[in-house]
Amino acid sequence: MEFFNWIFFGPARLIALWPYAGLAIACGLIALQAWLIWRGRKKFDIGFFRQAPVFAALLWLIFNAFELQMLAIAAKTEGGFLRLDLIVLVPILYVLTAAAVLSLARQMKIPVRTDAGDSDP
Repeated sequence: MEFFNWIFFGPARLIALWPYAGLAIACGLIALQAWLIWRGRKKFDIGFFRQAPVFAALLWLIFNAFELQMLAIAAKTEGGFLRLDLIVLVPILYVLTAAAVLSLARQMKIPVRTDAGDSDP
Protein backbone atom coordinates (compact mmCIF):
# COMPACT_ATOMS: atom_id res chain seq x y z
CA MET A 1 0.00 0.00 0.00
CA GLU A 2 2.93 2.31 0.64
CA PHE A 3 3.91 1.90 -3.03
CA PHE A 4 0.56 3.28 -4.24
CA ASN A 5 0.69 5.99 -1.63
CA TRP A 6 4.07 7.10 -2.99
CA ILE A 7 2.87 6.85 -6.62
CA PHE A 8 -0.13 9.15 -6.09
CA PHE A 9 1.34 11.49 -3.49
CA GLY A 10 5.02 11.52 -4.54
CA PRO A 11 5.13 14.95 -6.18
CA ALA A 12 3.13 16.47 -3.31
CA ARG A 13 5.54 14.89 -0.80
CA LEU A 14 8.48 16.21 -2.79
CA ILE A 15 7.12 19.73 -2.65
CA ALA A 16 6.31 19.31 1.05
CA LEU A 17 9.96 18.35 1.68
CA TRP A 18 11.42 21.06 -0.56
CA PRO A 19 8.91 23.81 -1.44
CA TYR A 20 10.66 24.81 -4.66
CA ALA A 21 11.29 21.35 -6.13
CA GLY A 22 8.75 21.98 -8.90
CA LEU A 23 10.51 25.23 -9.74
CA ALA A 24 13.86 23.44 -9.98
CA ILE A 25 12.40 20.74 -12.25
CA ALA A 26 10.74 23.38 -14.43
CA CYS A 27 13.93 25.43 -14.73
CA GLY A 28 15.87 22.32 -15.68
CA LEU A 29 13.40 21.32 -18.39
CA ILE A 30 13.22 24.83 -19.86
CA ALA A 31 17.02 25.24 -19.75
CA LEU A 32 17.57 21.92 -21.54
CA GLN A 33 15.04 22.78 -24.24
CA ALA A 34 16.53 26.25 -24.71
CA TRP A 35 20.01 24.75 -24.99
CA LEU A 36 18.82 22.23 -27.59
CA ILE A 37 17.21 24.98 -29.66
CA TRP A 38 20.37 27.07 -29.41
CA ARG A 39 22.52 24.07 -30.32
CA GLY A 40 20.35 23.31 -33.35
CA ARG A 41 20.55 26.96 -34.44
CA LYS A 42 16.80 27.25 -34.55
CA LYS A 43 15.08 30.53 -33.85
CA PHE A 44 13.23 31.22 -30.62
CA ASP A 45 9.58 31.91 -31.36
CA ILE A 46 6.15 31.10 -29.96
CA GLY A 47 6.72 27.48 -30.98
CA PHE A 48 9.18 27.22 -28.07
CA PHE A 49 6.23 27.10 -25.67
CA ARG A 50 4.71 24.23 -27.66
CA GLN A 51 7.67 21.97 -27.03
CA ALA A 52 6.91 19.09 -24.63
CA PRO A 53 9.63 19.99 -22.08
CA VAL A 54 8.48 23.59 -21.84
CA PHE A 55 4.84 22.58 -21.55
CA ALA A 56 5.70 20.05 -18.82
CA ALA A 57 7.76 22.72 -17.06
CA LEU A 58 4.79 25.08 -17.04
CA LEU A 59 2.69 22.29 -15.56
CA TRP A 60 5.29 21.74 -12.83
CA LEU A 61 5.24 25.47 -12.04
CA ILE A 62 1.45 25.44 -11.75
CA PHE A 63 1.52 22.27 -9.65
CA ASN A 64 4.19 23.75 -7.37
CA ALA A 65 2.13 26.89 -6.77
CA PHE A 66 -1.00 24.78 -6.19
CA GLU A 67 0.77 22.54 -3.68
CA LEU A 68 2.23 25.49 -1.78
CA GLN A 69 -1.31 26.85 -1.46
CA MET A 70 -2.61 23.45 -0.34
CA LEU A 71 0.16 23.24 2.28
CA ALA A 72 -0.85 26.67 3.58
CA ILE A 73 -4.51 25.62 3.78
CA ALA A 74 -3.58 22.35 5.49
CA ALA A 75 -1.55 24.26 8.09
CA LYS A 76 -4.52 26.48 8.95
CA THR A 77 -7.11 23.69 9.03
CA GLU A 78 -4.75 21.15 10.64
CA GLY A 79 -4.87 18.88 7.56
CA GLY A 80 -6.74 15.61 7.60
CA PHE A 81 -8.62 16.12 4.34
CA LEU A 82 -8.72 13.67 1.47
CA ARG A 83 -6.68 14.76 -1.56
CA LEU A 84 -8.68 13.39 -4.48
CA ASP A 85 -7.22 16.10 -6.69
CA LEU A 86 -3.86 14.33 -6.63
CA ILE A 87 -5.37 11.16 -8.07
CA VAL A 88 -6.17 13.20 -11.20
CA LEU A 89 -3.27 15.68 -11.30
CA VAL A 90 -0.32 13.42 -10.55
CA PRO A 91 -0.85 10.91 -13.41
CA ILE A 92 -1.14 13.84 -15.83
CA LEU A 93 2.04 15.29 -14.39
CA TYR A 94 3.81 11.93 -14.79
CA VAL A 95 2.66 11.45 -18.39
CA LEU A 96 3.67 14.94 -19.50
CA THR A 97 7.01 14.70 -17.71
CA ALA A 98 7.69 11.36 -19.40
CA ALA A 99 6.80 12.92 -22.77
CA ALA A 100 9.19 15.78 -22.02
CA VAL A 101 12.03 13.40 -21.15
CA LEU A 102 11.42 11.37 -24.32
CA SER A 103 11.34 14.55 -26.38
CA LEU A 104 14.62 15.72 -24.88
CA ALA A 105 16.22 12.31 -25.48
CA ARG A 106 15.16 12.31 -29.14
CA GLN A 107 16.40 15.86 -29.67
CA MET A 108 19.77 15.00 -28.15
CA LYS A 109 20.22 12.17 -30.67
CA ILE A 110 19.79 14.54 -33.63
CA PRO A 111 23.19 15.68 -34.92
CA VAL A 112 24.06 19.36 -34.63
CA ARG A 113 23.06 21.30 -37.72
CA THR A 114 25.83 23.33 -39.31
CA ASP A 115 25.57 26.06 -41.92
CA ALA A 116 26.28 25.12 -45.56
CA GLY A 117 29.00 27.78 -45.80
CA ASP A 118 31.11 26.19 -43.04
CA SER A 119 32.38 23.28 -45.17
CA ASP A 120 35.95 23.17 -46.43
CA PRO A 121 36.45 23.54 -50.21
